[in-house]
Amino acid sequence: MTTSGTQPSRPQKAETGDAAEPRAPFWRVGLRARLLAVITLALLPMLVLSAVYTQARFDAARETQRELLAARAELTAQSQRQVILGAGAMMSALAQQAPVRLGGALCARALAQALADQPVYANIMRISATGHTACSAEPLETPVRFDEATWFTEARDTGRFLVGALEIDPVTNGAIIRAVSPVFDPDGAFSGALTTGIRLQALQQLGRERAGEARAALVDREGRLLTESRELGLTRVDAGLMNTAIEAGSAQFTRSGPEGEPRIYVLVPLLSTELYALLAEPAPQFIDFAFVDIAGTILLPLAMLALAGTVIWMATDIMVLRWLRYMRRLADAYGRGRYSVRSLRAASAPAEIRELADAFDTMAASVAERDEALTEALGYQEMLLKEVHHRVKNNLQIITSLINLQMRAVDDPAAAKVLGDAQTRINALALVHRSLYEAGDVSRINLKPFFEDLCGLTHSALGGQERAITLHTDISPAILDAERCIPLALFVTEAMTNAYKHAFEGRAQGVLTVRVYVSTDDKLIAEVSDDGVGASQPDPSRRRGVGGALFDAFARQLGGSSQAGATASGGHGVTLTFPLQEGEGLAQ
Repeated sequence: MTTSGTQPSRPQKAETGDAAEPRAPFWRVGLRARLLAVITLALLPMLVLSAVYTQARFDAARETQRELLAARAELTAQSQRQVILGAGAMMSALAQQAPVRLGGALCARALAQALADQPVYANIMRISATGHTACSAEPLETPVRFDEATWFTEARDTGRFLVGALEIDPVTNGAIIRAVSPVFDPDGAFSGALTTGIRLQALQQLGRERAGEARAALVDREGRLLTESRELGLTRVDAGLMNTAIEAGSAQFTRSGPEGEPRIYVLVPLLSTELYALLAEPAPQFIDFAFVDIAGTILLPLAMLALAGTVIWMATDIMVLRWLRYMRRLADAYGRGRYSVRSLRAASAPAEIRELADAFDTMAASVAERDEALTEALGYQEMLLKEVHHRVKNNLQIITSLINLQMRAVDDPAAAKVLGDAQTRINALALVHRSLYEAGDVSRINLKPFFEDLCGLTHSALGGQERAITLHTDISPAILDAERCIPLALFVTEAMTNAYKHAFEGRAQGVLTVRVYVSTDDKLIAEVSDDGVGASQPDPSRRRGVGGALFDAFARQLGGSSQAGATASGGHGVTLTFPLQEGEGLAQ
């Protein structure tokens, strides 16, 4: 029988490039080239035309959206501008009336009549030249002074109609945009002003009506949004954009919306630099546009994709998938150990599949030969190892018999006791080798069946049943290397032997417990304890016994430590602890 890894020779293809094979015709090229050619011819025209066509239409749609949004912004601004200018025209007309110029009860009545048909305005007041309220369309509980208001001083200094910032009307307590028109005497002297509050809600409503699907807002001279800013994703407009809107009539810019999506904004001035209308609309996305523009970018590409997909599906199934399924079945057969299966159907496959099939056949043959050789070698090695354990056991039994003969010829009791102890330990070692010999796996040992048999044999060999000693075993199903199992087994048998010899002297019965388990920190612990008479106190002047020295030797051999001492039941116990190595531990 040979255990060599040398394989028998077999015909092989030449691996050198000295004799190059002739180039195959185009229609006989490899699978990869065929698929690339099919995919390129099917998809390239569609991809190029669709990309060019879609990009052109997307650019046109984006420009159209900007133009439409600018037109809506101008329409919104025009409607809001009319409301603001209407306030100026109304106050200019009221300023020509004598009661309004003079103030008093008739003034309040005239203002109230003018306000009755104008729900857009919150209130109309006549302010004197000193900033006091001369009369009001809405009754005032307490007089209100505006001499320090910015809009009053600006109207007095400039002498023109103006629109102020957003404020809370002191009469109606509503949000308004202040409109102010100065009033002058016939001689041109400043005699006060007429003011009204344009309801912010009315301006917002006009913005929503005219803006359509776009979001509208009002912006003051400081660039602040006077309406809800979260819907627009913007809190302030740059001064440069407002200057551009004044110079060019509108300003367009792009920012991110409240959810991070791009938006197009259009800013249009309402009245000089006082107030602006702002409209925002989501910017068109190329992908969304492609999905929406069904006629131009969906139906035609889908038809081409369906045709190309059908061709690719059929070609791939014919040239690739069915052969891959066939090769997978071959691999499954090899995985089950059926190495005699050969890839005969692959003779009509493409060149790459045929090469792969040939490689599978070569691999299967090689694996089959190596598997057979390894199986024979492994069986032979196991047989040799078992034979070694068997012969060691037989030799130990012969040594035990020789010691037994020697004991009969010795008259000195002390010498006979020493020979008896040696005989007991040799018997224990013979039991270990017997258990290893009978184990199925000689490289790694499952401790549960191994130690249950070993403890049972030791219990019977030392007369435990005749002495009414009960043996309890608690062995975990742990896996341990066979070489490391020998010192552990010798430790257990030595501890059991000592217990049977010393623990139950003068007693009719007793209990011996053997535990082998794995701790939480990946250490193996072996405990042998009894409920016997207990260990006597050691005499420092006496030399340590052979059993203790053996325990320490076994522990050092395993890289661990041993301990001995009294148990809770009053007996004696011995413990061996050592770390597990890689591949050892509880059985799965």
